[in-house]
Amino acid sequence: MADRAIQVTGLTPGRFAVLLASAMTVSMAYGVTLPFLPFILARLVDSSTVPWHTGLLTALYTLALFLLSPLWGILSDRLNRRIVISLGLIGSGISLVLLDNVSSLTMLYASRMLSGIFSAAVLPATLAYVAETCGAAERPRRFAMVASFTSLGFMLGPMVGGWFSSMVLSPPAAMRLAGVLMPDSPFFVVALVSALCASGMALLSMPHQQPRPGMDEGITLAGKERIRWALLFTLATVFGVSTAEVGITLLGKQSLSLDPGTISQFFVVCSLVMITVQIGLLPMLMRKFSIQTLLVFAFVSGASGLGLIPFAKSTQAIDVLFGMIAAGTGILIPILAGVISEAAGQAQGKALGQQTSAANLGQAVAAASSGALFMAAPAAPFLVAASMLAAGAAIVRWRRIA
Repeated sequence: MADRAIQVTGLTPGRFAVLLASAMTVSMAYGVTLPFLPFILARLVDSSTVPWHTGLLTALYTLALFLLSPLWGILSDRLNRRIVISLGLIGSGISLVLLDNVSSLTMLYASRMLSGIFSAAVLPATLAYVAETCGAAERPRRFAMVASFTSLGFMLGPMVGGWFSSMVLSPPAAMRLAGVLMPDSPFFVVALVSALCASGMALLSMPHQQPRPGMDEGITLAGKERIRWALLFTLATVFGVSTAEVGITLLGKQSLSLDPGTISQFFVVCSLVMITVQIGLLPMLMRKFSIQTLLVFAFVSGASGLGLIPFAKSTQAIDVLFGMIAAGTGILIPILAGVISEAAGQAQGKALGQQTSAANLGQAVAAASSGALFMAAPAAPFLVAASMLAAGAAIVRWRRIA
């Protein structure tokens, strides 16, 4: 892997900025749509079925990411990283323009399916490109920055949607260009950013010939086992933070009588802490502590935050506990990506695509299970997720994976 890192021109600040913008944009494309789905559906279906279709559309997007991220990663291994990233960005932009013009439920489902299909291409190929253009010691810090910009995109998406919401809720036909494009629409704005990022792929260096079939031959049995453990830990990590996010909306409304604005601040705290840890603290922590120590600490931090949330008596306490969950997640995801990348040899796209897939599976399982667990007992989803992260800490303490 070290030889391949030398073959590709170094990751200059400009090239890295293009990759960061691409990761941020594709997460913006997801975040900008969420607040509007119920309103778009209200124009297309009976109001009683809006919640059902909203959940189904979100599940369709997540399912596409889960199934296709590894496949796009393999394609980037065998063809070219920047072509795959460009295809993902262009396809994501087209799906947003389609969403801006939906006139039937079928078109809406097609738009969300296309968005999931093409969005799945961007992150695995981006991480694989980063892995090929920097040394193993540098990868976790670079991966952390990619993760931070992905989190930033999730924050910016709804903000952009809020700024231009009137153009989606009551779009005047006269504002369309050629009867299709609406420049003041949040979907058009993010689609335009996607197109600009896709054009920026021309700035990336063209790597030497990518490996053909047989990529996995260079991965040792020990390396494959490390990847399996890291994928399992990724699933557990994302399951934990997603359970916290879904669970707090239920707990806040049903048990704590919190308004939507107060509940939303927990999500902001989670994103801000995660970004701060990944960009600011993680490089310093990695210089002072071993990977194993950081993984144990991160699992314990997340497990403690999850386990204590059901017993918190104030919003300030919940803020602190969400911060603990976010800090643990912010450490775990990039470090686990580094472990996977180091063990993956030439199959960077495939392995990092599998991590993206594992993360989406964790998110989907959390979304599907949290409601049922909450109905059984309000504390149940938090305690189940806390137990999974505590088990992760015990396994890492017992079995070294890095």
